Parts: sequence; C-alpha cells; structure tokens
Amino acid sequence: MTSQQALHKTSLAPCLDLAETYAALDPSGMRLRLAGLPRQCREAWSLCRQPPLEGLRGSYDKVVISGMGGSAIAGDLVADLASLAPAVPIVVARNLDLPFRLDESTLFISCSHSGNTAETLSMFRDAARSPADVLAITAGGKLAQEASLANIPVVPVNPVGEPRSAVGSYLVLLLGVLDRLGLIPTSGADVSATVQELKRQLRQLNENVPEEANPAKQLARQLLGRLVVVYGGGLFSGAIRRWKAQLNENAKVWAFYETIPECLHNSVESFRAASPARAEILALTLKPSDPGGSLQGRYNALEAMLKGGGIENRTVTGLNSPPLAQLLSMILLGDYVSYYLAILQGLDPSPTPAIDRSKNMLR
Repeated sequence: MTSQQALHKTSLAPCLDLAETYAALDPSGMRLRLAGLPRQCREAWSLCRQPPLEGLRGSYDKVVISGMGGSAIAGDLVADLASLAPAVPIVVARNLDLPFRLDESTLFISCSHSGNTAETLSMFRDAARSPADVLAITAGGKLAQEASLANIPVVPVNPVGEPRSAVGSYLVLLLGVLDRLGLIPTSGADVSATVQELKRQLRQLNENVPEEANPAKQLARQLLGRLVVVYGGGLFSGAIRRWKAQLNENAKVWAFYETIPECLHNSVESFRAASPARAEILALTLKPSDPGGSLQGRYNALEAMLKGGGIENRTVTGLNSPPLAQLLSMILLGDYVSYYLAILQGLDPSPTPAIDRSKNMLR
C-alpha cells in the first residue's frame, strides 16, 4: 500500500472519538463486554470456589483442556502461566478426537460456552468413557446435560455474549479449579491485583478516551489496511494466538501468528523475498516485560531480521506486573485494538456470519 492510499483509507474511516460512531456500529454493546473483563475475573474467582469437585482424585501427571475458538484460548493462557513454575504438563486439544489415550493419571477439562460445539462434545464423550477424571466448564447446552447425567462435575460460566468475550471467565475458572486440585497455585490476591491492573488499563483504552491519548485506537489506525503478523513467545505464546483470532473475528481482517523461537527456524527465510505482499505487512511483536535471557536474545534476533528485511514492525511490551496481570492486560489491549479496527472499517465487530455458515455446513 502506498502512503497516499493509506492516507486516503484513514481519511475515510469513521471517527473513533464520537459517541454516535459506537451507537451506530456496535448496537450489541461489545464495548461494554470488553470493559467488563475485571468484573468477569472477580466473579469467576468466586464461582470457582463453590462447585463441588467430588469424584476427582486430585493427583495427576497431565491435564488436557479441550475446546474450540474462544472457549479454548484460556487453555493456552493457563499453559503459559503454568510454564513459569514447576507444574504438570498442560495440553490444549482442538479437534474431534483425543490427542492421545487418556489414563487414570489424566485430568480432562472440557470447555464450551454454548455446550453444543460438535468437536468439544466428541472429545468429551470419548474422555467420559476413558479412565481419566473429567470436568466440564460451560454455560449450559448438551455438555452440561451429559456431564450431569454421568455425574461429572460441572463448573458453570455466566454467559456474557460471544465465547470470545468470556476469556476472563474461562481463564480464572480454570486457574481456580487447578488451584483447588493443587496443580497450579493461584491466590485471591493474584486475582485482586489483576482486577485492579485491568481497571487502571481501562481508563486508557475505553472508547471515551480520545485517540491522541488512547494506545489501542492509535495501533488500530496503524493496522488499517495492513496484513498483520503477530509474533511472540514465553508468557505471550497464547496471547499472540488470541490477538490473531480477535483480529479475524472482531475486525474481519487477515491476520497470522508466529511463535518465538520457532519462527527463527523457518519464516525468517522469507523476510527478504521479493513479493508485493511484503509492503502490505505490519509485524507486531508482543514481548513480556522480562522475557528472560535466552528468550530475550531470540526477540533481539527477530527484531534484527525484520529490520534487515525492510518489514514494518511494532513491538508491544507487557506491563511490569505479576504474570496473570501482565497476561490479561495484553489480552485486553489486543481486544480493544481489534474492536477499534472493526469500527474504523465501518463494521459491527460482534456478528461472525462466516463462522455461522461454516457451522451450518458441517451440520
């Protein structure tokens, strides 16, 4: 895209600082659901302490978290948090079939917002017939019904709109359950500190903050008309997938993600390729506040490779906060960026008609 074309696109985009823009383009109020993330986390922490977990042994050498789309991403975030300290391996399964044979030392957790996702139900039914302990986290549907009939514990989710808008609920519910089972330690203080950090961040990101002072609005405008590739690793390995998915679902744009260090072993070879697409790319690198020595070196290498390839890029650094607060703050920023990018294109971010069509085709 030439600079003149980019300027033309920007000049035609809706104004992000007018209340009537949001009234017209966001009739379902996704902006209110975004702003509800701190409340989600607080309520989920209370909910996860209540459901009985009878029948669960509490001693496992691995955890499998299954789901699709917005119901699965919390599993990736939990796995990233667990990687920072000694913990059981966590596998996230997105498929119709189980990733491996489950045994009695496995905890299988099935996550589905609607409770009716075909792939999730398929894996749940197979897991229920295995020797593994099984748990369901859902807002209802067939998953809740079948789990109850099989005397499998169900942790309820308060419905808050689209599955992708409930990421805080699923993440904190998962952490709370795993803490109760002695698998990943999480405290009420961790959640409270995260809630306060998110509230502080919302005062910078919500739609009432003018673009000149709003980093999410500014980044969304930079992404307008661009092909986005999101890079990251360590604590943000799952966050880059979330940013990619939110750009797809909310902003309805092409976006891809690449993990560090894996991208240094393949995709960097394409950085200097003569391709018209290179001028369209804007690379985003999500970087934890302290990646650690070895990972820091790999972030440096990627930055140098992007610069050497003439690829326009931006680095977004996490807050200097505890891991849970830093992770959810990065998620919140990405959610707002994708939301504002939808608005800049004159689109309602909430509906996902193509996803609905694909589900109907599979039925």
